[in-house]
Amino acid sequence: MSLEIKKVGVIGAGVMGATIAAHMASVGLPTVLLDIVPFKMPDELAKKGVKEDSKAFRNFFAAKGLEGVKKSKPASFYTPDDAELVSIGNLEDDFDKLADCDWIVEVVVELLNIKKDLLSRIDKVRKPGAIVTTNTSGISVAAMSAHLSEDFQKHFFGTHYFNPPRYMKLFEIIPGPKTDQAVLDDMAKFAEEKLGKGVVWAKDTPNFIANRVGIFAGNYINKLIDEMDLTFEEVDALTGPVIGHPKMASYKLSDLVGLDTSVHVADNVYEGAPNDERREIFTAPAWIKKMLEMGLLGNKTKAGFYKKAKDANGKKVTLVLDRKTMEYREPIKPQFESLDAAKKAGGLTEKMKTLYYGTDKAAEFNFKSQSEILLYAANRIPEIADDVVNIDNAMKWGFNWKLGPFETWDALGVEESAAKMKQAGYKIPAWVEEMLAGGNKTFYKKEIGKLLYYDLASKSYQDVPVSADIILLPSLKERNKVVASNSEATLIDLGDGVACLEFHSKMNALGDDMVSMIGQACDIVMEKFDGMVIANHGNAFSAGANIFFVLVGAMEKKFDQIEQGVKTLQDTLMKMKYLPKPVVAAPHAMALGGGCEICLHSDKVVGAAETYAGLVEVGVGLLPAGGGTKELLIRNTHERVFTVGKGGLVSKEIWLLPFVARAFQNIATAKVGTSFRDVQKAGIFRDSDVMVPNADYRIKKAKDMVLAMNLVGYEPPKPLNKIRVMGRDALAVFKYGLYNMNKSGYATPYDVVVGTEVARVLTGGDVLADTFVSEQHLLDLERESFVRLCGNKQTQDRMEHMLKTGKPLRN
Repeated sequence: MSLEIKKVGVIGAGVMGATIAAHMASVGLPTVLLDIVPFKMPDELAKKGVKEDSKAFRNFFAAKGLEGVKKSKPASFYTPDDAELVSIGNLEDDFDKLADCDWIVEVVVELLNIKKDLLSRIDKVRKPGAIVTTNTSGISVAAMSAHLSEDFQKHFFGTHYFNPPRYMKLFEIIPGPKTDQAVLDDMAKFAEEKLGKGVVWAKDTPNFIANRVGIFAGNYINKLIDEMDLTFEEVDALTGPVIGHPKMASYKLSDLVGLDTSVHVADNVYEGAPNDERREIFTAPAWIKKMLEMGLLGNKTKAGFYKKAKDANGKKVTLVLDRKTMEYREPIKPQFESLDAAKKAGGLTEKMKTLYYGTDKAAEFNFKSQSEILLYAANRIPEIADDVVNIDNAMKWGFNWKLGPFETWDALGVEESAAKMKQAGYKIPAWVEEMLAGGNKTFYKKEIGKLLYYDLASKSYQDVPVSADIILLPSLKERNKVVASNSEATLIDLGDGVACLEFHSKMNALGDDMVSMIGQACDIVMEKFDGMVIANHGNAFSAGANIFFVLVGAMEKKFDQIEQGVKTLQDTLMKMKYLPKPVVAAPHAMALGGGCEICLHSDKVVGAAETYAGLVEVGVGLLPAGGGTKELLIRNTHERVFTVGKGGLVSKEIWLLPFVARAFQNIATAKVGTSFRDVQKAGIFRDSDVMVPNADYRIKKAKDMVLAMNLVGYEPPKPLNKIRVMGRDALAVFKYGLYNMNKSGYATPYDVVVGTEVARVLTGGDVLADTFVSEQHLLDLERESFVRLCGNKQTQDRMEHMLKTGKPLRN
């Protein structure tokens, strides 16, 4: 990649601009955030006596934008420290700061003249070769830049994020008429690798891809809800997870986005796409206009389609708007036979088919809404994108749909659904009819582990583009690369002497089969491979141990069985830790409890930026007993405190309590890092572990790490037989602290019981201060405490409550 971006300038410190700046800083890019000088003194500054020539006044908007993202929830930065990479200024005093930026992002008000004037100013200060992009969604990229220099136009295009930029994967690239293709290709690679985004190629049309299709879907439902006399809660039940869409479905999503924003985006299409065959759909019904008049915009005004309230007893409730009376009422649970049947159906495909081909009112709604969306998306090729892949990816990455429109059509059966549509009077796009007539029954198909898509231009199937830096485990399994497998895990040959251990239980929770496969994988790798990666493509790397089986064993008083299970896990992870071949964990999403312990026992962690890891067992009345408590003690003392001698013994002159207390705090509070770097900051992952911004790249990066470790001569860690612990005196200190926390209301009585067991392990048990113990000694303490806690009714209550509600019980 020839593109080098070392510094970024962002112009516009509103919500979008400030969050873009935050994400740039989070991936390590120094960023200048500029905005206009206020037209008049803000009241909050006037009260402080601030003068108009002060930086506080002149940088007010940029400063306010930066302070806003520092406090945002969910967090806009990976860690609060990342904000130090953002500097602020204004467009009058600090415009020349853009001169040394490699990429300048314009995120100002959606008015063409203002954008053109700003871009003209940028053209005069930008260095040759610097990239300039716009985050507009409603104004033509070509119209903004036609008056600018040739070099500017070669390096100018659209880069459209979805909000919030840190979390939303979608990154739409919209080429200008004169943009250099090499520049575009370099930016696509940079966005994927450095920013962690999924790139889709859009045309310079109103709202590009995701918003064009997504806003159509929402607006059509606004018409259909009136036609079929449905309620908002009924529609949300029919347009959420049951069809592979997020829980927010339609109207809760609108509340999150803001009704005014949704209407503005729809207006962009109406005004900018006069030839759209469904143009009238983008006009708002009367009740939407009434909501706008009443200021019912959603979460930003604390009232929209839904609002939070309290009932007569002071209990928090959610009310829903009745659009006929414009008053709020209690939601009514939707009652539809086809919806109930769909929820009980097997996988997503069966759920979608059950609703689409049903016969009741809910099925009729689903048939009409899904058909309209599928047909609208098909009619947008090649207007907004050249192929089905870009449209599908835009909807998955921008709206978090499980399946894009054409993947959905495949799931429903293209031939069967098209016949049903035609019977209902719908017109099937000519290219889809031609595809079917040619014997091509699906938009996608698989051949020898490769995914192909039907290409409209060539009228043939083409490879779905996949970066060489992305390893897809299902594709390898389809190519017979499975080495060993059971119900919960599979060992796969990645090539080049590296194997990958993939988990595939529900939420990748650790069960007996998974633990067994970890041990088996160690044996196979020792014999046939040079190293191992641990990774999967699930919704979670691993959500921890399967506590259902622990609870059943505890309630049946099978404590010997529980102890043996814990010992097997401990022995297996220790076997993995000291395997004479490198083991690299590649976590993503959740790596909790036992999932975190797997990472702790790996040589290296190469994980996604959005990795949320921690030892959370206290939430169910237990403590980490797969070696997690032991490893956190080692990481916070032997690995983080100055050591002496080749044995790595902590000098007795160093007081261990602050370091042990840090490990205790992480475990006792069930600390979960809110990003990979936050997990590092907590002392759970090592500073030498590697963050990968794009989760799709982590398996290849982990594989490369294994190869690199072998290249320099891998040496497995040496067993730790002399771990200095603080002993019984320090345990008394922790007990006193827990007592005070209880008296102050920060810890429940049972928190004290669980916390004491955690402290007992971290201080080494009933030994003298400065005693040296082995890892096995600490593992034995973990196991004893775990079994002891299982025998307590309060722990069993916590486990049962978690299984029933998904939330911790504070007893």
